[in-house]
Amino acid sequence: MTAFETVLGGMRRAALAGVLMLLAACQTPTDRLYTLSVLPGAGAAGATPAALALGSLELPPLVDRPQLVRRIDANRVEALEFDRWAEPLADGLRATLAGDLAARLPGRNVLPVAGAAPGPGVAVLSVTILKFEGEANGRVVLDAHWTLGSGPRRRDTLEVQGASGEPAALVAAMSQAVALLADRVVAGR
Repeated sequence: MTAFETVLGGMRRAALAGVLMLLAACQTPTDRLYTLSVLPGAGAAGATPAALALGSLELPPLVDRPQLVRRIDANRVEALEFDRWAEPLADGLRATLAGDLAARLPGRNVLPVAGAAPGPGVAVLSVTILKFEGEANGRVVLDAHWTLGSGPRRRDTLEVQGASGEPAALVAAMSQAVALLADRVVAGR
């Protein structure tokens, strides 16, 4: 093998290694998927109906997206591109709230969707989420208006301090905030 062939072979190997390194650098990270979780109840139920169904559930557009959103400061948020909800947040929130209510109302029927005609004896819970945000310091705020049946319209602003501002800790704190909302609904306050 001549010196020229040796140099040419080395250049080919170096070029191939460079292309492989470039391809490795261009790889996109894998999405991390999250869901809210149902948590056990905190206490006894107040005066609640025999059956309960979730009616309307509205979310602010700021958080109604596939990515988790984390507030950085009063005027800035960041969408965590690779930290995503495993399902639409509204669907996950509805299922989690229904599960939390069922955990607090043993023996009572809790339906995740009211349907067109929920039937006699079924109270419909309507919820409008005004704010549902995790912050960079780990704090989660859930601000919601809710109405159960023909009862008064109520507003609860619930805060949970998560372990950190990392996505998994924020989602755990968000689950706790939903559980606190279920506690408030069950207590009727």
